[in-house]
Amino acid sequence: MTNNVYPIVCEMLCDAKDLPDGMLTPDMPLYQLKLDSLDYVELMVLVKREFDLTLSAEMFVNNPNLTLGEMCQTLEEQRA
Repeated sequence: MTNNVYPIVCEMLCDAKDLPDGMLTPDMPLYQLKLDSLDYVELMVLVKREFDLTLSAEMFVNNPNLTLGEMCQTLEEQRA
């Protein structure tokens, strides 16, 4: 991915879930990270703090196969 949201979001997720760097890929579905509801809330708070953008819970609930790349693309579109 060529945007600057993706590496920052990856760093947030790796820090939050104690994952090794380089484990995440844009085509990885978020469910593979085994995030629980608190992880999603933390992600929404971190995105709000870092980018001043809002991720809705509905986005995750309505898109169970949402990939990391798709989520970052949504954030990039909000920034534009």
